[in-house]
Amino acid sequence: MPYRRIENSTYSADDPNDLDKEPKSRSGMGKQYHSDARDSWEPASAIDIMDNLKEYITDFDQLYDAAYKCKKGVMWKKQTKSFMLNDLENIHRMKKQLKNGTWKNGKPRSIEITYPKRRDGLSIPFRDRVYQRSINDNALYPTMTRGFIRMNCACQTGKGPRFAIAHLKKMLWNIYCKYGLDFYILEMDIHGYYPNMSHEVVNDLFARKLDAEVAEMTKSVLDDQYAGEIGYNPGSQMVQIAGISVPDGLDHEIKEKLHERYYIRYMDDSRILNHSREKLEEDLEVIQKDLASMGFEMNEKKTRIVHMTEGFSFLGFDFRMTETGKIIMTINSDSVRSERRKLRRMAAKIRKGELDKRAADEHLESYLEYISQGNCWKVSQRLRKYYKELLKGDGGNENLKKDPVLSAGKRIREHEG
Repeated sequence: MPYRRIENSTYSADDPNDLDKEPKSRSGMGKQYHSDARDSWEPASAIDIMDNLKEYITDFDQLYDAAYKCKKGVMWKKQTKSFMLNDLENIHRMKKQLKNGTWKNGKPRSIEITYPKRRDGLSIPFRDRVYQRSINDNALYPTMTRGFIRMNCACQTGKGPRFAIAHLKKMLWNIYCKYGLDFYILEMDIHGYYPNMSHEVVNDLFARKLDAEVAEMTKSVLDDQYAGEIGYNPGSQMVQIAGISVPDGLDHEIKEKLHERYYIRYMDDSRILNHSREKLEEDLEVIQKDLASMGFEMNEKKTRIVHMTEGFSFLGFDFRMTETGKIIMTINSDSVRSERRKLRRMAAKIRKGELDKRAADEHLESYLEYISQGNCWKVSQRLRKYYKELLKGDGGNENLKKDPVLSAGKRIREHEG
């Protein structure tokens, strides 16, 4: 619950002189700084927050909470360590700069993302992440997601790939109960979703839905990070929220005007289930026109209408159904090949001492846990064996020798061939 400070507080993060004071307990940081100040805090009402949303976003407490969220999983980075070593001082400096208008957005660094596929990305300075996280958590995310359809499944609390797959399976069962296997699936994918996303479309969308000051803050951040008029790179939560928000109007049109009951979307990847192929063809024409108005076009290779007996794919799984309605999910071969490449790269880094083996173990277990949703027991066993082969050959040492990295893959392929 948001809190606000009232006059008789004994410890103020707004006063730089108080930074030298040692609070009796840090357990309440972000809401309460001193055990004797408990009576000096009271919940802030929603009206108070909405009337002063910009001030609330740049408040010390919100920036502090954002910093501790941003540090999770990246405390090994020098930039994060440097910031968190003097967290109170750095956050107070940020608040002061944001309040007096001297804040300048940092310049992101271009990086190459290799997993699950090669693409360009951005590495954003840690202090900028803190500021953006406060905007996202306190204004952008709650406002933009408020009117989403339930089957918009990406990048939201309580949703994700597992949520999407579970509800897709419910849709398959419901439509099977009406028509058996006699129905069709419209598979849709947007070509170059983030690289072709219009800055004007995103800024207009945020301007319509957000408070004017917050919309200007968001526009300032995105304009400083991304030059030109078209294209974003994954790397910030703002871009992810833009990604799930831009097609929201299309989602409502599909549900409310095209009257498609069995519709689901995960970012730019969506599926519609319907008994009539002709209806899906009509829907596709309407959807293509709407996407064109936003500057997008369909990926022709991945957009198609298939009969259920042919099967279809979604989020890395291939879906089929038996005559009795049993749903069979097998992991897509492209996903398995991609995972093997990832394991080979990790093995090479372990050999060079650049990566701890535990990180590779955790990555593999996470992937195996994800594919366990489907009928993938044999694939899991083969991947475990493949991983052990990559690590084999040095008498239990955690690092690797050079030769086994490539030769292990060859041995496994020959064994499976």
